[in-house]
Amino acid sequence: MNNSKPVAPSRPFYSKECKNFRFLAFWSKKITKFVVQIEKTGTNVRVTHHDLLVNFVNEEYLDGEGELDHEKRVKGSKHDDLSLPSKVIEFKFRSSALTSLPDVLRNAKGIFTRNNFLYFAYFRRRTKKDKNKIIKTRGCIYYLIIIVFPKEIEHLNLKVLLKEIRKEEINFTKEVAQKSGIDMDDEELYAVGNMIKEIQLERKLDEKDKTIEEKDKTIEQKDKTIEQKDKIIERLKKELNGK
Repeated sequence: MNNSKPVAPSRPFYSKECKNFRFLAFWSKKITKFVVQIEKTGTNVRVTHHDLLVNFVNEEYLDGEGELDHEKRVKGSKHDDLSLPSKVIEFKFRSSALTSLPDVLRNAKGIFTRNNFLYFAYFRRRTKKDKNKIIKTRGCIYYLIIIVFPKEIEHLNLKVLLKEIRKEEINFTKEVAQKSGIDMDDEELYAVGNMIKEIQLERKLDEKDKTIEEKDKTIEQKDKTIEQKDKIIERLKKELNGK
């Protein structure tokens, strides 16, 4: 890709230039805020999450230079997701990483009829390799990954392009993990499926963990009480034997 790109103001941030596309990754407090916004929608409607994504990328990667089309989304209607002085960007926000990418790219010619770039986005999440364990950190555990495709890819062989993307995505994910300080022996970045369900599950696990901690504290306190009582009983026995 030879197009110029702005310097992203939000950090942590990592990007990688590949032959036919570019990878972007965000994993900051602003991503945590973005995830909270998605949760507050209380819906799995793709359009709602899509508009939040467009706003986020415009503010955090494009310095707010883009103009958003706020026209109500109607099936079959034509609209621009984000217009900049020199380019128009189409956004696709999907779950399960690259699962739906082949279908999206099959429509590349249709997409690039109106747009100069395609931003394909998805989430990955920090998780323990041991599924019985959960992440204890209160920091950001979600990573927003975006693949930026230029108009030129519409002329490429889809099968060859997808093979290149999958290979580079594996390497990029490992690099992001290293950049963000993840212990790859203990943790991994897995592809998020249904975002709302993921968040709800995360909350349930967190609540379960808190409940277990509270029970452990209660048991520990009871053990201390029993230990104190045993000491009192032992002292009284010694006093009785001494009489």
